[in-house]
Formats: sequence, C-alpha cells, structure tokens
Amino acid sequence: MFNYKPLAALVALACSHAALADTATQLDEVVVTATRVATPIAKVLSDVTVLGREEIEQSGSLSLPEFLAHQAGVEIYSNGGEGKTVGLYLRGTNSGHVVVLVDGMRIVSATAGSTSLQHIPLAAVERIEIVRGPASSLYGADAIGGVIQIFTKKGEGEPHLQAEVGIGSDGKRQIGAGISGKTGSTSYNLAFDHNQTDGFSATNSGVSYGYNPDRDGYDNTTYLASVQHEWAAGHSIGVTLYQTEATSEYDSSSNAQDEEHARLAGQSVELKDQLTGNWLSTLRYSHTDDRSISYTNGNFDQSDSTFETRQDEWLWQSDIKLAPGQQVTAGVSNTEQHVASSTAFTTSSRSVNAVFAGYQGEFGAHRLQGSVRYDDSSQFGGKRTGQIGYGFVPAEGWLLRAAYGTAYKEPTFNDLYYPLSFGYQGNPNLKPEEATNQELAVDWRHGSNFVKLTAFDNKIDNLIVITDDYSTMNNIGRARISGQTLEAGSSFGAFSVGANLTSQRARDLDSGKLLKNRAKLLGGLTLGLQQGRTHWTAEWRFSGRRPANSSNSEYLDGYGVVNLGADYQLDTHWTIGTRLTNIADKQYETAKGYNQAGRGWLLTARYSN
Repeated sequence: MFNYKPLAALVALACSHAALADTATQLDEVVVTATRVATPIAKVLSDVTVLGREEIEQSGSLSLPEFLAHQAGVEIYSNGGEGKTVGLYLRGTNSGHVVVLVDGMRIVSATAGSTSLQHIPLAAVERIEIVRGPASSLYGADAIGGVIQIFTKKGEGEPHLQAEVGIGSDGKRQIGAGISGKTGSTSYNLAFDHNQTDGFSATNSGVSYGYNPDRDGYDNTTYLASVQHEWAAGHSIGVTLYQTEATSEYDSSSNAQDEEHARLAGQSVELKDQLTGNWLSTLRYSHTDDRSISYTNGNFDQSDSTFETRQDEWLWQSDIKLAPGQQVTAGVSNTEQHVASSTAFTTSSRSVNAVFAGYQGEFGAHRLQGSVRYDDSSQFGGKRTGQIGYGFVPAEGWLLRAAYGTAYKEPTFNDLYYPLSFGYQGNPNLKPEEATNQELAVDWRHGSNFVKLTAFDNKIDNLIVITDDYSTMNNIGRARISGQTLEAGSSFGAFSVGANLTSQRARDLDSGKLLKNRAKLLGGLTLGLQQGRTHWTAEWRFSGRRPANSSNSEYLDGYGVVNLGADYQLDTHWTIGTRLTNIADKQYETAKGYNQAGRGWLLTARYSN
C-alpha cells in the first residue's frame, strides 16, 4: 500500500503554499489528452500538468528534455549535451513507458521504443500536456507511465508574424520565424526553426567505451505547416505537416568523430463534423516517420547502421453528450508499423486494431470518469485495459479523487529480434509488460493559485530491463514504483511562485534492488517577478543520488542546478531576453560517463507584431 510518511511532509508543504492564495480569478484551462476530449482541467480526474508558451519562453531551458525535467515526477537522463540521446522517466517508469504525441501524431521508433525528444525544438512548441499514470485504455500500448502531448501553434485572429534570433555559449546560434492567422473560414500556421551548437564533449573518462574529449556538436532544422478550413458550420478539414532534420555528433570510439543523422516527420489529415448538436465525429489519418542513420570511421562515407520506423494510423472517434454533465467517447483505430533497417530483423512489421470507449459524468458534488480499450496485436494477440476514477467536490475549489487503472507495453523490435552483434542479442521470448496503478489525490484551485498532491502505487509484471553486461533483455518478475508528487503555484501582484516535489521508490521486487537511474527525491522551484518592462525568473532543479546499475553497486551523486533569466520588452513588438544556465557550474551526470552542460548563457531577440 501507500507509504504515508513522506506524504505527511508533502501535505505540510502544500498547506504552506495554499496560504499564498489571493482572490484572482481566471477561466478554467482546458486539457485534451487526459480524456481525448476538451475538458476543464479542474474537472479532470487524472494527474495533469499544462504548460503554455509563456512558461517555455520564461524558463531557462535550452531544449525540450531540459524543460520537461523541471516538471513534477519527470527525470531525464542524457548521453551528453544538446541533441544527444535522452530517456524520460515519468513517475519512475521506463523511458519506453510514455506515449509522446505531436499534434495527436505518434512519431516513435519501434526499434528503440521511444520518441527522440532531443530532436523536437522548444521553439516549435506552443503547449504541452502531461498526463501521469496509466493511459493504455485511451492510447493503447506503452502508456504505463503516462502520456505527453506536444501541441504546435495553430492560426487564429489577424495575420501574426513572429521571429527570433539567439546566440549563446558553446557556439550556440538559433533563428526562427513563423506566420499564423485566420482569413475567413481558413486558419493557418507556417514556421521554421534552425538551431546549431558546437557543443562540448559528450563523454568523460567514466564511460564504459568511446571516450573522446573532442566537442560533440548538434544541428537541427524544423519545419511546421498547418491549415484548417471550415467548409460549413460545424464541419472542417485540417492538415498538419511536421519535419525535423538533425545531425548530432557523439562518441562511440576514442579516435573518430561519430555522427547520427535523424529525421522525424509527420503528416495528418483530420475531418471534424458536428453531426448533431450533441455528436461530434473526428476522422483522422496520420503517417509518421522516425529515421536514424549512424556514420563512423571519421570520413562518414558509408552507413554503419540505419533504423527507420514508418507508422500509419486511422482513427475514428465520436464524442456524444448524453445530458448536461455527461458525455461518452467511443472510437476505433488501426495502426501499422513497418521497420526498415540495415540490421536484419526476423520480423519487421506489426499491426494493431483497437476499439475504445470513455465516459465522463457529474452528479452534484460527485464525478465519475472511466475508459476501456481492447487492442488486437498481430504479435501478441488481444489485450484489455481499463481505468476508473472517482472525484468528490467537498467545497468550491477542492477536489478529492481516487483512480485505478491497467496498462501494458509490447517489447520493441530491438528487444525481440536484434541479431547477435557486439555481444548483444534480442530475446524473442520476451512477454509484454503489464501494470496496475492506484492513486489518491487532493487538488485545490482558486484563480491562479493551486495545490495538487497525488499518491501513486504502480505494480509492473514482466518488466523488461537490459542485463548489466548489456548482452540481452530480460523480463524481471515484478517491479513496484510507489510515491507521491506535489505541485503548487501562486501569484500575487507582480510575483509568482511554482514548486514541485516527488518522493518515490522504484524497485525490483524479486531482487529487492532499486531500479537504476531513479532518484528517491527530486523537485524544483520557479520564481517570477514583473518589474516594469522586465520580467525576472529564477529556477532551481534538484535530484537525489540514484543507482547507476541494476545491482546497485554504483551510485550517481545528487545535484542541484540554478538558472536565471530576464526578458525586457523594448516596445510593443520587440523583446530582448537573456538566460544564465547552471550558474554555479555544477558538474554532474544523469547517466554514468556522460557530461552535462556547465555554466552557460543565451541572448535572444524576439519580434511579434
């Protein structure tokens, strides 16, 4: 069951933040990812965080993974600096336990089992929704830890031009521009972003292989385009295009510069039809592509390895309002994954057909939300998942909630079929992971002030982990991840404050060992101050020590990082920004043998008409 000792300490901290409340009011923010339909965040019975463009611009973060690392329950490990391979642990679950969506499209590597977050530039992101906890009953396989959906900008209002240039430490330079708006019944957005850095050495002498003290640079160019046309009242068609081309230098040998060329792309067509006053139909087709090509031997004249995942998805979803405060969502989907690789897999494709349904209901002070899903996989057969949540509103602004859910993850193509190479080989006997999660929470909101405290207990059977000698993947019998997360925020006058704290214990129940790279305690604090035309920010992020291997024989030290920032508004169009990152020049690792950025700076100029 839950460990209530850390919970009591978090309750005390939450109460101290609640005392900061003022009488400010604001409209309820709407979240889509938690239920697949637009729902006021105050009514959602899941652990959700919503982040907008303002939070992104005022953060000291230089990349999407770095920005996500500031959020409650999120841990990032990185194989070096900007553009290097990253993994994301959400509530202590594996990096492949989080479904990542870009405008509803899943751009994922079916061989690695995760999304290359390091290649999605922050400049392209308008909004982020983080849903913690099992979500397979809404999104299918892999959503054991939760879902992160990234939204790019959509057009509205008069034509709006934006542009930004920046320079920074380690030879960083960036430039981007975009135009968006709405003309008649047609809205549009066109944008591009280019980001380049000379970087620093990704590895240090503690790495098990490939230490090379040279700089490891990064180059990224991203294009975005979307258009939505309402051809009749309540009927619209939308097209979204996304593409990132990136080159990242890394170290796999001590005497050569190695490079990865990556491409992430997605295209979708979506039809929305208000068939009746209570029935909204959505039909969407999306095609996504994740490609990675590695070059070695210094001259980069031949491909050492190529991995590409092409995914096609058809989705039909119906949202039906039954009565005031009651709504049903139902849908069907078909997903086809194809792997093309220079590595010969015995199986290179799979398909999943799914049917799902969800319900939301309000009955006075009581709320009920639930969802069920059945996935039929060509590799592993049928899988049923479900989630049920209950909420009670004892007084205005308060919400007590409880939830129970199940989720699962299918092994990746690398996990199953990778041929023997460099001492590693896939394991075709792997079973899908299965998880059950229960949580209790209390939320309080009043205007721009909030406190949210959640206790969770996630049990995972057949957890897939790599052996300490990196020779293959195995199912360990049982794993359990339990803990508590706290988020709190307040604004009063020109001052704002936000804080989060996570206490967790992630362990292998069969061996009794802690799961590697997970800290028992992590969190952060953000302060903001508006002073005339200048907005000041300060951020502190910390993580406790954590095991560097499955045997727990080595540990990585804990660390704390402080970032400072200031934005000065020159006039109605121009803003100058500056960021000082890791001001104490803290030397730390999130993965053994891989360096993280030291003290740095960034200077930007932004235009918006």
